[in-house]
Amino acid sequence: MNPLIHFVEEKKVFHLTNNYVSYIIEIVEDTYLLHRYWGEKITSYNFSNRPKLKKRTFAATPDINIPELSLEFLPQEVSLPHQGDFRNSSLKIRNEDGQGITRFVYVGYEILDEALTLQDLPSARSNEAFCQTLIVHLYDKVANIALDLFYTIFEDSPIIVRSTKVINEGSSTIKVEKLLSASLDIRYENQVCTSFYGTHQKEFQMNRSDIKHGLFKIGSARGASGPQYPPFIALSKEATEFQGEVHAMTLLYSGNHEEILERDQYNNLRMQIGLNEEGFSWTLKSGETIQSPQALLVYSNQGFNSNSQAFHTFFNNHLINPSWKKRKRPIVINSWEMTYFDVSEALLKKLIDSASLLGFETVVLDDGWFGKRNSSKTSLGDWKVDEKKFPNGIKSLVDYAKEKGIGFGIWFEPEMISPDTNLIKQHPEWVMKSKSYEPILGRSQYFLDLTNKEVQNFVIKTLSDAITNFGVNYIKWDMNRHMTDPFSPTETENNSQEFSHRYMLGFYHIISTLTLSHPEVLFENCSSGGGRLDPGMLFYFPQTWISDNTDALDRQQIQYGASYMFPISSITGHVSDVPNHQTGRITEFETRAALASSTNMGYEMDVISMSEEEKKKVANHISTYKRERKLVFEGEFYRLSSPNESNICSWMFVDGDKSNAIIYVFRNTYQVFDLSLLVRIPYLDQEANYLEVITNATYSGSELYNCGISLENPKGDFIVHKLILKKV
Repeated sequence: MNPLIHFVEEKKVFHLTNNYVSYIIEIVEDTYLLHRYWGEKITSYNFSNRPKLKKRTFAATPDINIPELSLEFLPQEVSLPHQGDFRNSSLKIRNEDGQGITRFVYVGYEILDEALTLQDLPSARSNEAFCQTLIVHLYDKVANIALDLFYTIFEDSPIIVRSTKVINEGSSTIKVEKLLSASLDIRYENQVCTSFYGTHQKEFQMNRSDIKHGLFKIGSARGASGPQYPPFIALSKEATEFQGEVHAMTLLYSGNHEEILERDQYNNLRMQIGLNEEGFSWTLKSGETIQSPQALLVYSNQGFNSNSQAFHTFFNNHLINPSWKKRKRPIVINSWEMTYFDVSEALLKKLIDSASLLGFETVVLDDGWFGKRNSSKTSLGDWKVDEKKFPNGIKSLVDYAKEKGIGFGIWFEPEMISPDTNLIKQHPEWVMKSKSYEPILGRSQYFLDLTNKEVQNFVIKTLSDAITNFGVNYIKWDMNRHMTDPFSPTETENNSQEFSHRYMLGFYHIISTLTLSHPEVLFENCSSGGGRLDPGMLFYFPQTWISDNTDALDRQQIQYGASYMFPISSITGHVSDVPNHQTGRITEFETRAALASSTNMGYEMDVISMSEEEKKKVANHISTYKRERKLVFEGEFYRLSSPNESNICSWMFVDGDKSNAIIYVFRNTYQVFDLSLLVRIPYLDQEANYLEVITNATYSGSELYNCGISLENPKGDFIVHKLILKKV
């Protein structure tokens, strides 16, 4: 294998490169790590872009003999306070005397022929692909603290994986008060920033803005990655979906995070990502270490679609559990919108009967099956089957489903506890709360303290027993509130600054244990929909219920935005009833079915009481999706028209050799001046001809790209066109 990481001794330069990308670091004055380049692959580097330094008033100079050398305007790989760099730092450490100053010096490096596996955190998997990891060692000889910077590059991806590790080699205790995973400085060249915002039922809304002087920061201090600002930030200049350079970052983490851009007075631009500084510190005794979550740095030179493809491919090859990469995911029918809490054995048997006849592959029993769970105000933690609703237990339903040839799944919210439970009476100390105040309710529930080993073992045993005793093959794991009382009542120090990260480590321990112990079970991530949809969760759970909002208009923006990072196989979408339960909007079945067919498809409606005509539609849809899902799951996904910018939303799926493609075009409100719709279709073989199966018309790939295809624009709102192309 050709090396991916090169160190040029005479230039003091590290060059990480493959066929897609180069990333270059220079060592200056045998002390500082400077960022020199991140972008398209270059063959060699000879400092062509290194700026000419000048002495500046107000600039602190560590070496009086080199007055033009100041950290105030040098492009750094790690940034520290109190060294003359007055920009946002990436690391803060405070010693026992209360001083928040460290001065790290470069001392050496290692190059490993492997990816870095983090013990307690999700991390990029090598999965037999060749990769190398650069470890740059820095040291503060006054404080006796080591700092390691990790950079992993894979042969098959334009992605750099970054992480930071602090090792306390001194005899005193220190506090790490800030620990970002990646920080780098580039020139401001009129780039714009792309990020996402959202809320419950309105996740992944695009936010694109100019970059002004000063600090731009997003993130979460909620104890979860959150739908408000998911961990993603991108820089681009005149980029579209189809062309232009894009530099993006994300974080393999599911807790508090921050993404930062800072444009300084010299038009330098600092880009950072990592643990949220707010509410974080970490005590390191002598000999102890802390490792940051991994950040992914993603580069593309062919627009946002290309950037997304890099994410999708990397997540499929190096993040999702390999056993689920190409395994068929079941088409489910979920009980929630059909019944809400009013579930029963008789009703579920009817649902199993109908589901098996229509072609579904798994029935999922959602909330309401345990304790006295007739509303959201009770029973979380008392995971005992409600015998009034299910006199023969859950196992009998699972067996009944097997007889009908389908699987059976069940809903849990294992991280929570209701005030009205036996569990809280037996273990009041298991509730996340401070010693001085009563905890605040959210959705009528409290958090369990997952920093407590006893609680971790309780959750693991509860889920393991259910999987074993019930025989289910699918777990929907929900989480429906954010942290307000980040304290452990069993900890003597009660340090809230460490709590949220310790919670995540406990949470990751739980789900790692369960997924390794039950590899045959499909775990679906849910947090009131996409409230914890992040790359960290994808490492353990191969799919996520992307939103509680199933409305066919709102879902266009939600799915369009989520596709910037997440492969289609990791996104779950269901066909639901109308009027829609979240918006009251009425849309045609074909439109709702097409939106769900553009994801990991299932249903969320009453299929028992349907008319025969309605059942026939559902059965035909399921049958069609089964024929097409290999292309949906394993093909490449490209966005064509944005619902954020027009009345049309469109996207396409195409296989690797561009022989087969499916295109969906959603037109929302009818406009009388639009005589027809025109959609261009790139990403086909420009030298080939394609048969459009539905109309039996033939077009060249170059014609579809350059001329586009004209589609009918009928009266009425919220219609969909579907095109099926086959190379001829």
